[in-house]
Amino acid sequence: MCGLAGLFIPKGAADARADIAAMMAAMSHRGPDGEGRYESEDGRFQAGFVRLAIIDLDTGDQPFVDRDAGRVLMGNGEIYNYLELRDEMRARDYPYTSQGDIEVVLALARAYGDDFVHRLNGMYALALYESGSHRLLLVRDRLGVKPLYWARLPGGAILFASEIKVLFASGLIAPAIDESAVSAYLAHGFVPGPATLFKGVRKLPSGRTMEVDSGGEVRIRRYWRPAPEPSFPDAPEAMADHLIALLRDSLRLQLRSDVPVGVLLSGGIDSGLMVALAADQVERPLETFTVRFQGGDVDESPLAALVAARYGASHNILDLSAESAAAHLPKLAWYCEEPLNDAALLPNYLVESELGRHVKVALNGTGGDELFAGYGRYFRLGVERAYLRLPAWTRTALIEPAAARLAPMTAWKLARAAAFDGNRGTYLHDHACHFPPPMRAFIGCRLAAGDKVQEALFDEFEGPAQTASLYADLNAYLPEDLLTLLDRTSMAVSVEARVPFLDHRLVAAALAVPPAVRTPGGRQKGLQRAIAARFLPDAVLDAPKRGFVSPLPAWLEAGLAPLIRSVLTRPDTLARGWWTAQGIGRLLARPRDHAYRLYSLLMLELAVRVHVEGAQTSTPPTEPLEAFADAA
Repeated sequence: MCGLAGLFIPKGAADARADIAAMMAAMSHRGPDGEGRYESEDGRFQAGFVRLAIIDLDTGDQPFVDRDAGRVLMGNGEIYNYLELRDEMRARDYPYTSQGDIEVVLALARAYGDDFVHRLNGMYALALYESGSHRLLLVRDRLGVKPLYWARLPGGAILFASEIKVLFASGLIAPAIDESAVSAYLAHGFVPGPATLFKGVRKLPSGRTMEVDSGGEVRIRRYWRPAPEPSFPDAPEAMADHLIALLRDSLRLQLRSDVPVGVLLSGGIDSGLMVALAADQVERPLETFTVRFQGGDVDESPLAALVAARYGASHNILDLSAESAAAHLPKLAWYCEEPLNDAALLPNYLVESELGRHVKVALNGTGGDELFAGYGRYFRLGVERAYLRLPAWTRTALIEPAAARLAPMTAWKLARAAAFDGNRGTYLHDHACHFPPPMRAFIGCRLAAGDKVQEALFDEFEGPAQTASLYADLNAYLPEDLLTLLDRTSMAVSVEARVPFLDHRLVAAALAVPPAVRTPGGRQKGLQRAIAARFLPDAVLDAPKRGFVSPLPAWLEAGLAPLIRSVLTRPDTLARGWWTAQGIGRLLARPRDHAYRLYSLLMLELAVRVHVEGAQTSTPPTEPLEAFADAA
């Protein structure tokens, strides 16, 4: 894990100077172990890099320069299959200067040109500059584990970096809010790519390359998309064996490191399977970590201990205090830049902070739900099934119009039930949306609702409806929410988070599983549970699914609510028209019902205050939420 930044000035474009030192300082948390710079002789390519040393601690500094081919390379992340690729490339006599993973891209680029991307297995964001043709190639990994952002300057130059705030630190662009992105955030809980919350700043979406030629023309090409493996086995038992083999091999690759590696072990199936399949691939006992929040309603540590004991792991229980969000949220808004409505942000940050005291690399189970149908939104709710048994005219002509007059949100929830039989992308969106049209009216929002990104993604996939739902989440919710949250919370404390379930080979295999096998009888993660039964105790298999449980409603009742009211009802804030004081009052009147909506609005407001209204700094704010309330 590292951070990269640069400026590419096409021929004929206006000269510019990026403050590379400031850009590097703004992402120093991503790479505290070293830094490097490169500038072409004509100054039309300027780059900076900060390093978190994981593989090849002594000779892995970047940028890498292939002087014979005139290429300069920076890479954030890991190329997990680098040993196999280096063996393949020895016949090409590439003059390696390191023993690590990233430099192999230069050897592959010599041999295959831009098609080198098809040979990589890993999580990565790459910047490859070719001096001879004066050309820039940006690459983002297949699933979007590692981020990459870019912006075109008024004079034609291209600015790029691992984080948005690093672009602002260049001194070449000023942060400004894109209101269409605000509306998209309210609808999705994240800003769907390639847009960002900020005008002129774009994400490079997952599985894409971006070429900028010498004249400044930008071409974005998709080199990979999630698709079912074509040669997948036919028999359920063979399917399970194949999936196990792929996860085992993913773990083999992702356990490669020259620094300590740990596994975040909850009481769930995903992390339990990782431990089961990784334990016999390491020479020493696997280091596992379970988090226990003091005073929390859920304690999975006994289940985790069962798994750790079965596989002889060196098990650690981390006791964390569920502190008030007020002390951390402004800082997390700085790290994240764009708001997320995912209230697991703070628990994840606390977990990563504690992990960082013990290991530098941590494996986790992100992606298992998207591969094996672990979310309730992949299945029609029982109450919806009962409601749809009523005649259509009764529902649409009587019940829903009457409900709309008395309880608009109830009417909207009733109407969304039918979407399951049509475009399930609509159903996915509506079951995760915090601010549908009735709720926008409730808070006094003047922004119209826009497109639902899951609808287009569902239509894009050719295959069973359930698999198309997984595809939609793999392309939207996973990279824009879960992986962004994971990258920012882990990088904030200089920990490399790895995700073995998101090996692209395993993704393709999981999408090839027929729904009747994936979720037999409509049971969430039915196939994965059957696989796990070979390896895990019954107590783990039978435990209900749990995620990070945020104490947000309790925080509101314990004193956070007045702070939120003060922050969200500042006159300058209300003048934007995104909500009204009366609307915030309505939400606060029912904190248990609306805690997560209030959190969503608070993180949006903090993103604006920290990144647009506040001064650009190379370090996160140290003030708690109270300081923002006092200024309201």
